[in-house]
Amino acid sequence: MKNRILFPLVCFLLLLNTNLKAQEFKYGLVGGVDVTNVRYINTSEFYDFPSPYNPMISFNINGYVGYKSSGFWGFSAEPGFIQKGGKQKYSHLGNLIDVRFQFHYIQLPIYADFYIHKRWSISVGPEFAYLVHANVKAPDISNEMSLKNFDRFELSGSVGVNFKINKHFDIGLKYNHAFTSFDEIIWTDVWGYPHGESKEYNFYFQTFVRFKI
Repeated sequence: MKNRILFPLVCFLLLLNTNLKAQEFKYGLVGGVDVTNVRYINTSEFYDFPSPYNPMISFNINGYVGYKSSGFWGFSAEPGFIQKGGKQKYSHLGNLIDVRFQFHYIQLPIYADFYIHKRWSISVGPEFAYLVHANVKAPDISNEMSLKNFDRFELSGSVGVNFKINKHFDIGLKYNHAFTSFDEIIWTDVWGYPHGESKEYNFYFQTFVRFKI
């Protein structure tokens, strides 16, 4: 009788131990090089108006917490800091100079991770961000921007592809676009009367390296 009880119990414990080992919790750091920009989405008749912004090279630094189930799915979060924004060209003393509009956010991307191969995975999820600082930077000049006219909370969506180099390092690519605007432009006619508005949205492409322990 004891053997009949003991054998199934041992099998259950061995199976449970194997299943727990197959699940993984990982912690680490993420560093990325970003190509950021600002997109105008018009809500009036200014559909032919080109965005004044050009892409800008930026960066992000994040922590990493990830969980992988014993199956093909998992989830992760990457709290950290990112610089968003874009560039504009201005004429100064007969020369064209790049002026950077830099928006500094504390961010929290949260992902559902799908492991399609032992080395490849796809991540999809929302990003919550809060604007903490903004400045305009040109050669030898840097001025802070007031935050009172900006919408400081931002919600965006991300999709990414990850490649596992080894148990400690991943590399990958991400694309992110904001669902909420951080500013809006009121257009006026030659007499100064409002004629429409355009909203500004952040978006970026990111190349990253992730270190896990």
